[in-house]
Parts: sequence; structure tokens; C-alpha cells
Amino acid sequence: MLSHTLLGRTPSIELIESIADVAIELRYPGAKLERYSANLKLALSAEPPPFGTPEYGDVYRHLSVEPRWMAVSLVTNAEREGDGSRRLWSLAACASDKRHRRLLKKHACDESRHARMYLALLQLSFPGSVSPEFAEELRQLSPGFALHQDLYPIPGSPYAKNPTIDDFLQMNIAEIRTMVHHTMQRPVLSRHCPPEHQDKITQLLDRLLEDELSHIAYTAVLVDELGAVVDGERLAELFVKRLRDFNLITNQELGGNVFDCSVACCAKRPTCRAKVSDSAGPVYQVMPPPMVSRER
Repeated sequence: MLSHTLLGRTPSIELIESIADVAIELRYPGAKLERYSANLKLALSAEPPPFGTPEYGDVYRHLSVEPRWMAVSLVTNAEREGDGSRRLWSLAACASDKRHRRLLKKHACDESRHARMYLALLQLSFPGSVSPEFAEELRQLSPGFALHQDLYPIPGSPYAKNPTIDDFLQMNIAEIRTMVHHTMQRPVLSRHCPPEHQDKITQLLDRLLEDELSHIAYTAVLVDELGAVVDGERLAELFVKRLRDFNLITNQELGGNVFDCSVACCAKRPTCRAKVSDSAGPVYQVMPPPMVSRER
């Protein structure tokens, strides 16, 4: 599959560009999206992301050999997907454009399902790592959204608003970063997973791969379309600004040995790490190798 050409590659700027290109080709064959592609290349050159460097992969591999760290990372992935699902649901509910509403609702349902999929990956890769009681608590991370349900804004959500090009661009960059993480996560889970669960793990990861690429593709298309009415210089500045924002977030997370964690998750569930049993492996003090500075 074309999507599998992304796997087994070291994080790099070229990988990020390939992720965007493959996603668009799979979902919209033949589409060029020249406005989107040109501005993405410009932003990557102006603000090289830490998640587009070999050192980023080195840090991940160094940390992920520790089973308990890897198990906790799957919990944080589930939390992130559930939280993202609720944000998307509110955006979809308030979208004035019917096509935007449909695409956002589908995205919200996908991420709601992904939260459960990451928990399945946790239990398949590290059997017995969480108690039945905590597993039930974790299942609540998914809001359980489905396409047949009526949309409604989540009460008090700051995302209960009509989505803009800025929202779609932030989604696009976030999904690209998630795809970089996916390429690193697959071989690690294969090494941790018991042999009898390998096929199930691969099936789940393949579904996640296709969904994430679909999200990258549709947000790229919307950014390209909505960018047609934005001044070219302002559009370029927006790409650079949003990539810079994600770079800052990424570097802050790396300082805590975290990939894809959420500040909201840590605030709500400070004991997540304590609840991941030692059956996922002994606890070690794992320190990453030095990151190469990306400051300009």
C-alpha cells in the first residue's frame, strides 16, 4: 500500500513532506493543492520542526524500550484522541458550511473510536498492565460519538464556533505530527507485543494509519480552498506561526519525556502513571539523549 511507504523511515523534513503528499494522493488522487504545498514547504524551511529530525526518533526509541513508559504513552494517546474528538464535535456542531460540518463530524467520530483503539493496543501489548477498574475508567476517555447522533456543542467548549482556515491548519499540522509518531510507534509495539497478539496489533495500526492520512488530506484540501481568499503573505505568515507554535509545544513535551501528552490530561489524571501496573515492566529512571537544538 502507498501508505506503508511512510513506515520504517527516520523522522525528517522529507518524511513530513511525504506524509502530506501521500495523504493527499490517497484521498484525492491527482490533486496538486499547490497553495497548501508551497506554504507547508515554506514553513518547514522557516521553522524546522523538532519532530522532523533524526534526534527526535532517537529520543523516542530510547524512552520506548521501557515497557511502563510505553504503556503510559498509549494512555496519553487515548486521552488526546478523546479530547480532540470533543473539540471537533463542537466545531462540527457550529460549522455554517454543510461540507465542513460533515467532514468534522466524521473526524470527531474517528477520534472517538481511536481513543478505544489505543486502549485496545495497551491491553494487547501489555496484558494485565491495568486493573479492570482502571480499564473501565479509561474507556470513559472516549465520548462514544457516532455518525447517526445529532451534533451539539459541548457545554462551555471554546471550540463551539464556526471553524476557520486557522482551525483547519492547526488540525493539519497536529495530524502530521501524529503520523510521525505513528511511524515510530509501530516497530516499538511490535517488539513489546506478545507473539499471539501481533496480527491484531497490526490490524489496529493499519486502521489508525489510514484514518490519520485521511484527516491530513481533507484538512489540507480545506486549507488550500480557504486560502484562495487570503492574502498570500498573510497565509504564509499563518503557516509559519502555527508550525512555530507546534514546535514550542513539542519541545516543552520533550522536556518531560512525553510524546503527545496533554496538559489537560495531566491536570485531570495525575495518577495515570501510578495506575499502570508494574506488570508492564519494571520502573526505570530513563533519561533521553541530548536533543539537537532547533533554535534559529
